[in-house]
Amino acid sequence: MLNGMITPSHLPLAIHAIKRQRMKKMQPADLFDSLNSWLDAPQIAYASWLSRQPYAASTKTVYIAMFTRFCEWLGEQGKRLDRCEKDDLRRFLDTANPNLPESRRRPQTGRQRQQYVRQLERVFVHLNALGLAGLNPGREAAYDRVGQNKDKPTRFLSDKERGAVVQTIEQAVTRLELEGRGLEAWLEYRDLALVALLLGAGLKVSHVERLTLNCIDLTEARVDLSLPRYTHRARIMPFAMAPLRAWLLIQAKRKGKEMNGADPIFEGDRSVGYGRTAKSLFMHASSIHRRTQRCLEAAGVTGDRACAQTLRNTYAALLIDAGASDAELGDFMGLKASVTSTRLRQAYAQSQVSQESVTSALPAAHPLQNTDQPRE
Repeated sequence: MLNGMITPSHLPLAIHAIKRQRMKKMQPADLFDSLNSWLDAPQIAYASWLSRQPYAASTKTVYIAMFTRFCEWLGEQGKRLDRCEKDDLRRFLDTANPNLPESRRRPQTGRQRQQYVRQLERVFVHLNALGLAGLNPGREAAYDRVGQNKDKPTRFLSDKERGAVVQTIEQAVTRLELEGRGLEAWLEYRDLALVALLLGAGLKVSHVERLTLNCIDLTEARVDLSLPRYTHRARIMPFAMAPLRAWLLIQAKRKGKEMNGADPIFEGDRSVGYGRTAKSLFMHASSIHRRTQRCLEAAGVTGDRACAQTLRNTYAALLIDAGASDAELGDFMGLKASVTSTRLRQAYAQSQVSQESVTSALPAAHPLQNTDQPRE
């Protein structure tokens, strides 16, 4: 073992340390859990940190092997964790694993890419808590869906799929209210509102992750992203209002008080996993992607199209079918260049050559008109 690097031959020692740690009581402090330890001996620090996470021993073994390979690759690039960037993650995932037989050497794909991005996002969340400055490259990679195969065509939900998603959300909210589970089902309420807002307001994952109550105007059915961090205002489609209101009521009950403007709309689950030690209340990008995929799969949308970007594209399609101009598309979706609106329109036209206009999920007159009234 050189410079804190865990070579394949040292993996059994690290795994043994994990098993031994599980048999001990948690210590109030960890000798290896300092920023300097992570930078100088990242694999030892990671193995020690991972030993305190509630994963199965077999899962920890896999994660250690994955992180070891990443650290070895990063070292070959002459970098440490504090110099790691999103593009480094992309290059790493596109690099074949030299430890595999030559016949099996190929870039990481599918689930493995997602696992790498999720784990590295969590690592950098912890490093930020230890004092590492700068952006989280794992989170940036999650925003840009580096964990997915790139260069895929622009995808939209079909009329039937969109109707199924809306119906699934509405029926689930109705079921929860009839069951009267309330706070017990807060995660379900949150996830339903999350997907409803992704589809009904066309938000990006990076928008949703930092969305606070003062960004939402329930009276005007609008998400205000014109704060310093954001650049546009998105109108909320009527079908998304009921799930959003239901979730906000549950969220207020959970807190035992009226929410203030700085409270997150979508709060992460801090009762399990690394969320127990997370300082941020907000959901992480990887969790948003995962929860969105589950909800879409429940509605019958599967494969690569079961993602937040498909919902954002479908929001654009709803606007286009309601007669929105390119300028309005740009305003409601925060598109910086008019050419992006044009490309979205062209992509949608190509995907909907024989499809009838969307009508059921929009007000009849115009996408800006909201017919859903606040509850008394």
